[in-house]
Amino acid sequence: MFRWTLLSGVALCCAATVSVAQAPPRPLDPVFVRAQTLVSDGNGAAGRALIDSVIAVTPPTARLYPEALYWRASLAANAADAESDYRHIVVDYPLAPQAEDALLRLAQLELARGDRDGALRHLQRIQRDYPRSKSLARASYWSARVFFEKNDIASACAANANALLQAGTSEVELRNQIQYQGQRCPAPAVAKADSPTTNVVANSVTPSPSSSTPSRTTSTIESASPVTKTASTTPKTIDSAPRPRPSTEANDSKPSVVDPTEALKAAISQPAPKPPPKPAAPASRGSGYSVQVAAFNAKGEANKLVSSLTNRGYSARVDGTVAPFRVRIGRYSTAKEAEDALRKIKPKFMDAFVVRAPER
Repeated sequence: MFRWTLLSGVALCCAATVSVAQAPPRPLDPVFVRAQTLVSDGNGAAGRALIDSVIAVTPPTARLYPEALYWRASLAANAADAESDYRHIVVDYPLAPQAEDALLRLAQLELARGDRDGALRHLQRIQRDYPRSKSLARASYWSARVFFEKNDIASACAANANALLQAGTSEVELRNQIQYQGQRCPAPAVAKADSPTTNVVANSVTPSPSSSTPSRTTSTIESASPVTKTASTTPKTIDSAPRPRPSTEANDSKPSVVDPTEALKAAISQPAPKPPPKPAAPASRGSGYSVQVAAFNAKGEANKLVSSLTNRGYSARVDGTVAPFRVRIGRYSTAKEAEDALRKIKPKFMDAFVVRAPER
């Protein structure tokens, strides 16, 4: 009787595991949406307090607990608090859906600190431990960024190409980032064409398959000894080419006598030649650079973020008339100025990157 009870319990556990694995992803909890809205509107203390209240009443064994930790890390006021929660998820909840993205965020924090090797360890763990992760493309993209900073161009370009293959067609913003980063990779080498001399020799030595009688040059070469054949192929081919001769009119013409006075009058009477027109300046492809912080399919969401950023002192705007609507900050005349601004914005917008700003 005890054996049957034990077997029944094992069967029930297996069935529960299968049902959890096949269950569709849970919708986002309204509490987390509310907390994110509060932080985006500039009321970060209230948003983080809301997350803390959820964690306080949720047992650590509940499925909601790692999700709440992830949201608290995402909305943290500083990098140290965020890193603590991300590491908590990675160590204690490696099977949680948030673990993969927590590793990615840890890599970004390590890179911002200048620890490139530490960032690579987190990124490589995503590819090793989560081969079916939706974060694979982003992990490859950030791996390429790390390799570029380490001046390992070959590994960086390989990782960037891999990221483009892994990114889905619906990930428009990510694909834009990958393609922009790929501009740093060298162009593939182009094979050089054969020299004209090589082509002439080859054409003169090789008989045409449709011709039954070989040419005079071919017959002469074939009748020579093997050593003479190799050494004399090029000189005979060059000598056999007819040299251009001057025309008969040029040989028969006599030098004409020109009156210097008449020539001077003719030169003065002719108008001065007009200078060639200056080439038109190429059309400007953009008006500098900007830092892109987000992109939305709905313009209302983009406008809402722009309003929040403007209230916090950023010069933000929405670029684009069709989806995706891109939220960008500032206009900078050089890429270096944009990169300097990116370093200041990066702690608050981890996915921000530099783009070419469109014309106004």
